[in-house]
Amino acid sequence: MSRHANAGRKLSRNTSHRKALLDNLVRAVILSESIRTTTPKAKEARRLVERMITKARQNTLAARRVVHKTVRDQAALARLFETIGPRFKERPGGYTRIIHVENRVGDNAPMSILELVEKSEKAEPEKKADKAEKAEKKAASKETSDTSADKKSKKKSKKELEAKE
Repeated sequence: MSRHANAGRKLSRNTSHRKALLDNLVRAVILSESIRTTTPKAKEARRLVERMITKARQNTLAARRVVHKTVRDQAALARLFETIGPRFKERPGGYTRIIHVENRVGDNAPMSILELVEKSEKAEPEKKADKAEKAEKKAASKETSDTSADKKSKKKSKKELEAKE
């Protein structure tokens, strides 16, 4: 027997376990936009994620039903069709990237990060300038609250002095 036209990795699992594993990986990528897993699993999950995003770009009922076979989570399905699909509307493919990271400590398995190429606004880390601005605002608000507290304490001390006299 030959392996001609037999695509895909078995990942040392039977068919139902492999399908459930890949469906869960696809759901995780859709919800969090980035996952860390072994390299072979990432490469297999990437195939499915790319297909799901391509279907989500169509945004039809038929496409939603096809994707629902793989992504059985309503939250993930809604996110895919409402945010991720429109984000990649103009992109002709290649919605994900695999970044190789150091091997896992326990068994030295090759690890990778599977993530979407275009991140959402809230998923991007804050820039250093934004952090500095927030720190300045926080310090300024503290100063104003301190001065108002000082004024209140001065008023109280004046009233106490007047009462004593």
